[in-house]
Amino acid sequence: MIPLPIDPRLPEIVDAIRRHRSLVLVAEPGAGKTTRVPPALLDAGLLGPEHPNLVVLQPRRVAARATASRIADERSWTLGEEVGYLVRFERKVGPRTRLRVATEGILTRQLLADPGLDGVGAVVLDEFHERSVHTDLAVALLREVREALREDLILVVMSATLDAGPVSRFLDAPVLKIEGRTFPVAVSYRASDGSPLPDRVAAAVREALDAPDDPGDVLAFLPGAEEIRRAARLLEPAASSGGFAVLPLHGSLPSDEQDVALRPLDRRKVVLATNIAETSLTIDGVRTVIDGGLARFASSDPARGLDRLELARISRASADQRAGRAGRTAPGRCVRLWAERETRGMAPFDPPEVRRVDLAAAALTLHAWGATDPRRFPWFEPPSPEMLDAAESLLLQLGAVEPGSGRVTPTGEAMLALPVHPRLARLLIAAAGFGAIELGAAAAALLSEKDFSIRRGPVPGARAPEVHSRSDVLVRLDLLAEAERVGFKPGRMDLRIDPHAARAVARARDDLLRACRRRDRLPEGPRATDPDEALLRALLLAFPDRVARRRAPGDPTGRMVGGRGVRLEPESAVRDDALFLALDAREDRRGPGPLELRVRIASAVEPSWLESQFPGDFHREEVVRLDESKGRVIGLAIERYRDLVLREAPTGSVDPTRAAEALADALAPRAPELVRSNEAACSWLDRVSFLRRWVPEADLPAFGPDDLAEVVRFACIGKRSEDEVRRSPIVSLLQGRLTPVQLRLLAEEAPEVIEVPSGSRHRVSYEGDGPPVLAVRLQELFGWPEAPRLARGRVAVLLHLLGPNFRPVQVTDDLRSFWTTTYHQVRKDLRNRYPRHSWPEDPRDAPPEAKGGRRRS
Repeated sequence: MIPLPIDPRLPEIVDAIRRHRSLVLVAEPGAGKTTRVPPALLDAGLLGPEHPNLVVLQPRRVAARATASRIADERSWTLGEEVGYLVRFERKVGPRTRLRVATEGILTRQLLADPGLDGVGAVVLDEFHERSVHTDLAVALLREVREALREDLILVVMSATLDAGPVSRFLDAPVLKIEGRTFPVAVSYRASDGSPLPDRVAAAVREALDAPDDPGDVLAFLPGAEEIRRAARLLEPAASSGGFAVLPLHGSLPSDEQDVALRPLDRRKVVLATNIAETSLTIDGVRTVIDGGLARFASSDPARGLDRLELARISRASADQRAGRAGRTAPGRCVRLWAERETRGMAPFDPPEVRRVDLAAAALTLHAWGATDPRRFPWFEPPSPEMLDAAESLLLQLGAVEPGSGRVTPTGEAMLALPVHPRLARLLIAAAGFGAIELGAAAAALLSEKDFSIRRGPVPGARAPEVHSRSDVLVRLDLLAEAERVGFKPGRMDLRIDPHAARAVARARDDLLRACRRRDRLPEGPRATDPDEALLRALLLAFPDRVARRRAPGDPTGRMVGGRGVRLEPESAVRDDALFLALDAREDRRGPGPLELRVRIASAVEPSWLESQFPGDFHREEVVRLDESKGRVIGLAIERYRDLVLREAPTGSVDPTRAAEALADALAPRAPELVRSNEAACSWLDRVSFLRRWVPEADLPAFGPDDLAEVVRFACIGKRSEDEVRRSPIVSLLQGRLTPVQLRLLAEEAPEVIEVPSGSRHRVSYEGDGPPVLAVRLQELFGWPEAPRLARGRVAVLLHLLGPNFRPVQVTDDLRSFWTTTYHQVRKDLRNRYPRHSWPEDPRDAPPEAKGGRRRS
């Protein structure tokens, strides 16, 4: 074996584990921890004969397979004999296999089947810093196993970049740090010029290959399979002329194609990889790393009810990991395709998945483990209560757990046996029961993998987008069948099909079908007479919270359970059905209108399916409510699924009492606006408000929204329309809420009108917070020595004194002062303009002039 930096430290590692039965090992990239530590534990005899096997957990399938293969090569073992691997849909182990490399989900299912981990003496959690939700779940479950059942169980946590303190405290384990074998890596930066990332990666690769002093291979990081394919197409001409190989490496590739990228070649190679090549995997010969700086991270997609991949900037820790790939075997270089200043804005570490992904699968696992309330489970790092609540709600809707007790139902147990999200497991179970398991597996694969229907406009020679169907899933499955018939050859199938994505869906379908039928895991019902309908009903059971109702026939918009608006994309073939499932709803904030969920994949729903499959959520009722468009109360017979109205029809006559109640319920929230739209009521309320401010001892009511709502409710008695209520004697109803003493005080101390010396009665305005206002012609006040006072004499009325043209000539609450001072200037200004009106020298002794009167000459 090639010596590695960790080799001299292996006795120290083994001794620490022998003494503590646990260890947190932090070893730099290139140290050799992944392939050297697990065999060393076996060689040291730390595992007894009762539990002789060791399990190494890897967060990725490709890393698990590659780790097992490398250990086999280093130890001259046979893969599948002394060492093997177990990943989803693939296993290579035998009865003699003591060292097993597995993904965390495999171990989780083993723990549920055998909590004591019979035969397993040690578990090594490698690359713990990646912190998948399965990793967090595994370390918490393993701690419980060791504390409750297996104190002899050895637990080792390994990582290259890890804050060791939290996990060390969680496991009560010592920490050991080991330096790695690292060669210098020269890091350079190249700011974006605005061109697409695959173009920039291809240009950087060509430049690296042309460098005369760099004979090594190139590893380039891109965020996804599509970007990898685009970069590979751009590099094809250079590869042909330069004699180097361009090899993709991502999780959706078949295992044999992944192996090609990892094996040495007899010529230079360029590996175009996603972030699966950041850790664990060693690709010998790499001297140059091209880092695009982006990755796709799993995050919860509440709209679709599954996890989604979001494009985002990597963390500084990931950037360092990527750069280190160039210095594993010799000095190297890393070209970062971003400006150096942008590095400061990158997060130190990637956030753990437990904070950002759907937790339904984890919650179901905990229910099966016996933790009836996952919120109280001793997580390594607890997720947010909101995410756990969403997971619990979904499990109840899928019928996976019993309400109240939290016990796993038989359906939930079947779901646990399938290596897919609980929604898709429910789809498979339902499809098997309906006798359409093949279609169910195909649909589950379609919904879990990348959509192979290309998202662009009409393509010459492609199938017409105007196709009508009851389900976009059925349309895609027809396209998939067509692609398979021609061997996925691009020139012979529909031009809107992405052949790579279609192949991935077909592989996933076959894997799921084998998993369902392995050991008769899912009982199948009689073959469906209408398989398409069986599939549509199975989809409903998997997505019961995605039912939407079209707003009108032919309208692409609708409303979904929960109240969200949805809009079917033009390429959706579901054009006629009133009810449909919004299977891949996506938020789109680009438009100027209200935020709607955009739906490319929809599937029709029959109301009768809702009633038969979800009787507790389907309701029929007769309601009485205000028709806002007509302003009248109507009766309706309504069918409802949860909060979604499916159908409503008029019932004819309405009981008067129910009509009044419905009218009151509709108008009460608008009571302040409705009451104040009545001029008399508004004026009356202003008088009460004035008196409340200035005579608080009268204890007048405030007439807030609740008081006015009660008044409106009384006004609705015997009424059927809003107009009838508005014509009601609102003031009388308001007055009924005052005592006789309060009514008398209101009339005396906040009168509606005041009689002036001319004998006329003028309305007083009590608007706002200022004093009451009386607007009156100046001549009508002759002989009045001073302005009246209201509110038990506490507030003087503010007089707006009007000229003969009824325009204000003075505003005052001190009439006595006005007569002796300002009046004479007003008289001088207006007497010649209005000679027919009275302008006495002493207005205090002059007779008043009635409104509109003229002085006779």
